[in-house]
Amino acid sequence: MSPTPRIIREAVGENTADTVEIQDNYAAIFLRGVERIAEFQKHAIDFAVQQNTELVDIWKKATEKVPGGPRLPMLDLASGAVSRYADTQKAAIDFVVEQSHVWTDAFKDRASTLKKSNDSTVNVAKQTMERSFAVHKKALEHTAAQTKAMVDAAKHQFGFTGTQADAMTDTFQKGVDTIVEAQKELLDLVTH
Repeated sequence: MSPTPRIIREAVGENTADTVEIQDNYAAIFLRGVERIAEFQKHAIDFAVQQNTELVDIWKKATEKVPGGPRLPMLDLASGAVSRYADTQKAAIDFVVEQSHVWTDAFKDRASTLKKSNDSTVNVAKQTMERSFAVHKKALEHTAAQTKAMVDAAKHQFGFTGTQADAMTDTFQKGVDTIVEAQKELLDLVTH
């Protein structure tokens, strides 16, 4: 059964140029909606990052006023983490918009032969998988960078340099790096 509503199918016929035009109009409205929602979400993320930056600045100024107060490098770390998380979320939103375009194009192409439709669907699925893996790899890289920054900040803040705790934090960092690289290699194996 066609995804075109029954009333429209009956009014214009199943495979007429009018039906294709109506389907294209539905697809265009759908895509505009997805793009508008994505834009709104990205603006909301930008506002949250801005709010976080302002809050961190206030905390920094407040700790500077306290006599003998410690400098808090974790505030810089937290601010960087929020920014990287925001970038990852925006990349995921862009991915969803891209996929909406790809799937809508596949929907438009369905009026062609069955073989072309099958080839298009396989191609779309492959593109979706490759893009999904790319986003996953980017998230893994952000995780590794964030872990390294946390370990470095902990070493610096707590004075672990040259101690047994320093060796333990290095081992932890190497473990995280090994896990991230193993996951990336696994993703590469699946795509090839």
